[in-house]
Amino acid sequence: MFKKILSLAIALMIVMSMAAIAASAAQVEISENAADTPAEVGAESGAEVGADGGADTGAEGGAETAAGGKVIYFDTNSCGWNDGEVIILYCYDPSGDEPELIPWGSNKKGGMTNDGTGICSYDFEAKGIELQPGKQYSLIFNHNGLKQTHDLLFDESCFGDTATADPNTSIENPADSGKNSFEARWKSGNLGPAKCITSLGHVVGEVIPAYTTAYGMFVNFLTNTGDQGLTNAMNYADGKSVQQVLDETAAALGLYKGDVENAVKEAAEKEPAVKDLVSQWKAADSTLSDGNNEQAHQNPDSGVTDDKGGSGSDTSGSGSGSSGSGSSGSGSSSSGSSSSGSSGSSSSGSSSASGSGSGSKTGQETTVIFIMLGVMVAAAGVIFFARKKDRA
Repeated sequence: MFKKILSLAIALMIVMSMAAIAASAAQVEISENAADTPAEVGAESGAEVGADGGADTGAEGGAETAAGGKVIYFDTNSCGWNDGEVIILYCYDPSGDEPELIPWGSNKKGGMTNDGTGICSYDFEAKGIELQPGKQYSLIFNHNGLKQTHDLLFDESCFGDTATADPNTSIENPADSGKNSFEARWKSGNLGPAKCITSLGHVVGEVIPAYTTAYGMFVNFLTNTGDQGLTNAMNYADGKSVQQVLDETAAALGLYKGDVENAVKEAAEKEPAVKDLVSQWKAADSTLSDGNNEQAHQNPDSGVTDDKGGSGSDTSGSGSGSSGSGSSGSGSSSSGSSSSGSSGSSSSGSSSASGSGSGSKTGQETTVIFIMLGVMVAAAGVIFFARKKDRA
């Protein structure tokens, strides 16, 4: 009788042990599923909505908008050029970092389309021309090779805008002082006529290009040994001394005596060929105001700042010019210019789900081990007492 009761007890403990293990396994599975569910919803569903859905709506929609919006317009009626002649666009990088996007006088590459009312258009995408995002370029509208506009600053924000030219406002051609150019502006008021130093040392235009500063332009003027620098300007100075030319140019740029003093030292170090020429300028004889103009070393619209650590900005004499009657954007590239963009994406839902799933599983496994050990100890105890009973 006792053996029967013992057998039933052992069988009952085994059944309870199996039930406990099954229940524990079920809990583990539920925990794992619960852990996996946020990961799938957050990673897969979120990715589908954010990446696929977002890409379809944002990227493709943006591409379609861009495809129909990479166009600029020029109103020839504003300057009396609506005579059926083809308007040719010229586009270049004033910093000199890139080659000409549209060569000077190229009817095939730069020819604009006239809609018959005097509004000409140019589609950059159709012409296969890509702009660097956030970078500034210069445009010149050329009328039958005889008339042209002054350099107009341009970037991607100008797509869809219309440029006009004022025949009553002429500007000295930066590359050829014997010619004048019409002032051009965007109807939106965006950007404007590029500020630059002409081949005679005169300052024209209004907006300093994003790649440089007033001080940087001045240093480049001093170090340029070609037809866009002080060396050339002195050949047509009409008896003016280096002192007078530099004081006048610096004043037009808003520079002070200390700025010119630093620029002269920097130019002499960078370009030995101009050392004797620029050293003719003397601070004691200058008509400029004393001190330094901190604003002249900065370009607030672009974030460019000259490194004035002892000598001024780090400039390189580079410019992009055009043959014939084209304009040249002379200037310097300033070392303080840098732009960086960063975008980060976080998939915290996925990593969080993975962590919680792992923790839950580890806890359930520990519980199962203790249950099994308890059952084994109980079974061993029952067997021990049963054998003792039989011997007795």
